[in-house]
Amino acid sequence: MTGLIRKALLVIGLLVALLGIAIDYLLPGASPGLNLPQLLIIAAGLALALGAWLLGRVGIQRRSSLALRKTAIKALVVTLITLLALEFLLAAFGIATYFFSAPPEIIVEPVDWWVCDAPGCHHIYDRTVAACEDGSLTGRHCDINSQGFADSQEFVAAAIPEGSFRILALGDSFTFGMTADKGQSYIELLEARYPDATVWNTGMAGTGTRQAIASFQHFAPVLQPQLTILGFYMNDFEDNILPIEKSFRAQDAQNRIAGVHIHYYDTWGNTFATDRQTALEYYGHAVGPPRNRVEQAIGITRLGTLALRLRDALGRLSGALLAKQISATRQQLAELRDLTRAQGTDLLALIIPHRDDMAAPSDEYRAALQLMQEVGIPYLDPIRLLDAPADYMDPPDDHWNTAGHQKVGAFLNDCVGAYMAAGDLVACESAVAP
Repeated sequence: MTGLIRKALLVIGLLVALLGIAIDYLLPGASPGLNLPQLLIIAAGLALALGAWLLGRVGIQRRSSLALRKTAIKALVVTLITLLALEFLLAAFGIATYFFSAPPEIIVEPVDWWVCDAPGCHHIYDRTVAACEDGSLTGRHCDINSQGFADSQEFVAAAIPEGSFRILALGDSFTFGMTADKGQSYIELLEARYPDATVWNTGMAGTGTRQAIASFQHFAPVLQPQLTILGFYMNDFEDNILPIEKSFRAQDAQNRIAGVHIHYYDTWGNTFATDRQTALEYYGHAVGPPRNRVEQAIGITRLGTLALRLRDALGRLSGALLAKQISATRQQLAELRDLTRAQGTDLLALIIPHRDDMAAPSDEYRAALQLMQEVGIPYLDPIRLLDAPADYMDPPDDHWNTAGHQKVGAFLNDCVGAYMAAGDLVACESAVAP
């Protein structure tokens, strides 16, 4: 028994020393180089490990059972005192805890004009109209049809002119047209270029490929589209490992809209859910809520915080999260491909690069291109047309501005025009065929 305790103390001491060395990599905003608190943590860890090693050297295993118990109790007391001293030391130097010891103030309140159901997530028309009338909603959120999507047309068979070319648009806030001037989103520019076509825009902010599948299944049998366009943004990888109802909508005191997550994932790609109250409390903070009481108990201590940061760092190094995101996205893209083929519509993906992909393509961007090839979906990639400062909103907003929408709209329009004339995506020279 004493041998096990000694080994445990040795391991704990070495882990504490390693945590001290790794603080710069684990805590946001830590300064590089070894400072005093780090040195003290390293020294305490090494002292604990050295003490455990020395206990083994003096032959503690051969002493009487009473002496062994006394020694074990002393070792445990020393360990506890050391850990408590380290905890107080970290607190004295202002190291923030991973989780909150008390619930933070709620800064956003849920709204009643948003729902996720059969067509996917969308606005509730009557409640959205009421919110627009009382001023709590403005802009594009108020330009919706009766189904709750950002389109002036009703998504009903009676609204489809006989003989018109039919296009179904799927996607997220880029397709919704969130940050473009009215009439200048890439889908609105497509409608303006081809006024005789029927274009239904089911893009919805804060959604991924699951939303695209739900909207296609609901509206494609009605529209019978000849062409389906999927706007694929890089954060779709994150969305695709979570349920479609991963979040709900809320607003702050200035009526700014927030997507409040009730489903989360860690750096290993493991997903978990929380309740709405906890989700509201943790909105806008660096980390999500704890998965259970054990994790919370660890995360409200400073030493536990270092351990959780180490866990996160190891998760990022493992690449497990991206692997799960890619796997989930591959499955969903394949499902959408099969649905479009069964419906008899051609599927074209529009890759939407992140602003940072202009300078250095991210793993997500490269994965998106590779998946389209693997799954067999033709795609357009406008990255060479875009300029991060000129075509994107000011940080931290990563959407296109009107100039970005106009560039991509012209790029897409040329491709769609060639397709409409020939009836085959092969005619679109800018489309990358799988």
